[in-house]
Amino acid sequence: MNSSVKSKGRLYMLNLIKSIIAILFIIVVLIFIDSCKKHTDGQTTPVIHNFTGIVEMDGTGMPIGSWGVEDGDWKTDSCWSEEEYHLLNFPDTVSLDNTFIEDTIGWNAGIGIHEQPKNMVIAYPNPVSNRLTICYSGFGLLKFKVAIVDKYFNTVFTYASKNDTPIQLDISDPTIFQDGSIYRMYYSLSVKDSVNFYKGHGDILICRKSESQECKKFVP
Repeated sequence: MNSSVKSKGRLYMLNLIKSIIAILFIIVVLIFIDSCKKHTDGQTTPVIHNFTGIVEMDGTGMPIGSWGVEDGDWKTDSCWSEEEYHLLNFPDTVSLDNTFIEDTIGWNAGIGIHEQPKNMVIAYPNPVSNRLTICYSGFGLLKFKVAIVDKYFNTVFTYASKNDTPIQLDISDPTIFQDGSIYRMYYSLSVKDSVNFYKGHGDILICRKSESQECKKFVP
């Protein structure tokens, strides 16, 4: 009888020890997972977008040539990623009321809102030192939006207007626009029944130097 009780007691203690060990093991694993997660969250590396070239523009908005390899600057973009569309979703106070697009000549093919011209937006001079001029073709009453991003796709500047061209942007603040850096400007034109019917991008080189040859060294 006593032997049976002792045996049951030992079995009970053994099971209890196993349970405690299992619980401790689970706790250790959870602590390790949490520690790894915190370490990973603190170690995230931003994605760098390489802007590899610009279209050189003179002070009147005339293209002179290309520096580096530009990828469709100042033309219509056929498609954007969700991330690129999101850049122009910033809130603004410019409504689409009374906006419209006129049928006009100069489109790639045909006439109307569903056709896209080769070049409706220009920004000059490029490279630019302190003040950037933006012009867009006002085929009607249009809403114009701009978002300028750095190489990490951080938005550093936004702008919205309605039929306000040319536009003068002050980019002299070195804490926002760093000398020797290329920024990308995303832009779109919208009317009430067709938001972002025309969209594109263009890369802008910030260069405070007086000679263009000094600025070329900043282009990959």
